[in-house]
Amino acid sequence: MRRPLLLASLLFSSASFGFGEDLCYATSGGAPLNCQPLPSGCAPGDASMACKSAALSAAASAKGQSNGARSLVHADATHLLAQAVGFDSVSAYWIAAYDQATDLSVFTPRTLNGGAVPDSVARTTKSISGVNRGNFDQGGVLFHFVTPRNGGAMHPDATVDGLHPDPTDVDEVLLANLRAWVLQGQGSGRGCTGGLTTPIATGGYALGTACFAFSGEPGVISGSLAAVGPVAVPINSTTGPQVMDVGTGVLSTGFDEYIGAYAFEARAGIYLHALADRISHHVCTDASSSYGPLGPQRTFTVDMSNAECVQTMHVLRHVWETGVDFSALPAREQTTPAMLGEVFDALLEFATARGVASGPNSQTLALKTALVSELSTALETYDARARAIAVRDVGCTRGYAVFPGMPSCGTP
Repeated sequence: MRRPLLLASLLFSSASFGFGEDLCYATSGGAPLNCQPLPSGCAPGDASMACKSAALSAAASAKGQSNGARSLVHADATHLLAQAVGFDSVSAYWIAAYDQATDLSVFTPRTLNGGAVPDSVARTTKSISGVNRGNFDQGGVLFHFVTPRNGGAMHPDATVDGLHPDPTDVDEVLLANLRAWVLQGQGSGRGCTGGLTTPIATGGYALGTACFAFSGEPGVISGSLAAVGPVAVPINSTTGPQVMDVGTGVLSTGFDEYIGAYAFEARAGIYLHALADRISHHVCTDASSSYGPLGPQRTFTVDMSNAECVQTMHVLRHVWETGVDFSALPAREQTTPAMLGEVFDALLEFATARGVASGPNSQTLALKTALVSELSTALETYDARARAIAVRDVGCTRGYAVFPGMPSCGTP
């Protein structure tokens, strides 16, 4: 079926997904562009119709002048934070590369001017098109719009706080399931589409021993998403092991063999992307409904068609995630600092599990506080190139390796 690729080509010229690419490589080969600039005359937090329209237009214009892009949040910041908790620079790179590839299917590093990076072929990820943001038929879109299960109810739970999600909460179904996939490796009850497993008393639908099925048949995942176009786009998938790559048909149960040496890093990167996007889209997804299974087809419904999810508001919120003063935003819209802290914590958990975590807890907490502050300040920089350099310099002051393709420390 060609629908996911068609959707991707139609939707992403003007819309962005969770922590969408903010650094666009200029078609001219010159300095990178700001992919999602704050429109002139629009203050951070201004959600007027004029600013929504201007943000959509500005993002489309920037992408129209670009030839590829990356997210300084998903790629560069993740690379830096992974090193901060103890991963070596090679593992940190692959974690960040698969974090970014979750949006793009395949990631290859490039210079700030869009040029080739030495050994770029060796640094290119395997294709993971099954979890691509435009994949509406194999459940990939659910990795980007991560809606908590509403305890079986057909309406949102007002107590849910997606700005600081708890990945051990089984109602955060996908996060809980993917976290187990990272920590425990591939298995029949991990890496499931939508995170849905056969239910158990202590794990809800997130931590069962097998991906959801009823009488040997998969369930249905149905719903709609309003954030990527002028009308809501339908979601139609089935439960079971997640399709990780459409072209090869690789499932989550065969992912480690498909990836090879850095399978753990790839799983971690995919999870971190879902965690970051849960935070990025939390206003939309906290107001959404996720319930089921109901009916003879055992249908799980994920309804993200509410007013908080509409395309114009969705794009404007991504404009507020880089290149603006975060403190000027309403508290619930300060997603970037929140994400940095949650990603640090997740990476520390993974580093501890791998036996590479560095520093006692007291030093780690101080480091987290400092890095969240310093990276937030760097990501507030409006100019795209200056923003990338500012993020690099946060790591340079601590002796961390720079992201492949970035100028070396001390180079303007």
